[in-house]
Amino acid sequence: MTRLPLRLTLLAAALATSLPALATNGTMPHGYGIKAQGMGGASIALPQDALAAANNPAGMAFVGNRLDLGLAVVMPKPASTFGGTDFDGDGVKAIPIPEFGYNRMLDSRQSVGVSVYGNGVTTKYDKNILGGPGSGKDGAKLMQVIVSPTYAVKLSDSQAVGVSLDLAYQRFRVDGVPDANGQEGQGAETSMGAGFKLGWTGQVSEKVTLGAMYAARMRMGKLDAYRNLLAHNGEFDVPERYGVGIAVRPVEGVVIAADLMRVNWGDINSLGNPLTAPQAGFGWHSQTISRIGASWQATPALQVRGGFSHGTQIVAAKDATLNYLAPVTPQNHVTAGATWTLPDRSELSVVYARVLGEEVKGTGPSAGVDVRMSQNWIGAAYAWKW
Repeated sequence: MTRLPLRLTLLAAALATSLPALATNGTMPHGYGIKAQGMGGASIALPQDALAAANNPAGMAFVGNRLDLGLAVVMPKPASTFGGTDFDGDGVKAIPIPEFGYNRMLDSRQSVGVSVYGNGVTTKYDKNILGGPGSGKDGAKLMQVIVSPTYAVKLSDSQAVGVSLDLAYQRFRVDGVPDANGQEGQGAETSMGAGFKLGWTGQVSEKVTLGAMYAARMRMGKLDAYRNLLAHNGEFDVPERYGVGIAVRPVEGVVIAADLMRVNWGDINSLGNPLTAPQAGFGWHSQTISRIGASWQATPALQVRGGFSHGTQIVAAKDATLNYLAPVTPQNHVTAGATWTLPDRSELSVVYARVLGEEVKGTGPSAGVDVRMSQNWIGAAYAWKW
């Protein structure tokens, strides 16, 4: 299996860098990994596949030898209102989001692996809303691909710690919006960066497992083409996030998991600066996300799951104007999923998520501007275990 995982890792990374993404917890999806997505994203204390490093690197010590390939398709419905006129940002009908994970146990205690996953926002209108002289179609596209090589080690049979090196590539483009010099149409710009994640998970009683994770701010290279549009001369970092989780097994075959996470969007000037700042931003608030999910082993071969997540509102009403480019207003996700274990021990998992619509009505300097979005999300993953 040595050469195959390496080739598939490179293939998955190449595929991911060619695809856009759209998320609703800021630029992030409600969860990483098809299984976690089916449980509302709850995952910090419940590793289920080789995407575990995206949620808590310690979990890789408990998932065994496996390779996971997944693909989600997001169908967004972004929209905005300017001065009573409605605009539909439905130029992108469906957005594919791939994922990849590989984990290998070195011995009974140690594992090495890699998780590949993505963040992003994509919006495209059929008009030039702000009236600039450019393409005539406003829109924005941010795509971030994160590759997380991970080492995890069991401190005992029930506790583990892990560390990931997070390597990121991002591609950014805005159309129809003039920068500080009145210019637009700069095209796509890219940059790279790095950070790290730390995690712990431990079974503290026969029925209860706890987890904790911390992901440092990922310092990305400047997006030079947008130095006059984005704060700090084109700065667009991936924000710090941290969280805790619990998984409870009240009866055999049933697991209930919950997470509480904080994402510090407000620390990134391009995102957190208010509309009226000398270097305007999207005015995003930092966000607290709560997630809960449950799974049931219905038969030896079938596991079903469901979940719900809620995030505090990111978009400030007074800063709604620029958020027509990234209307990440939804706060609630309702999810369902299932996994079939096949005779050869491989797995097929599916997920459906309904991202409930939410509208932010502009006030103050954004009076007369309303932004809103809803989504449907479907996905599937296949896993090989050995």
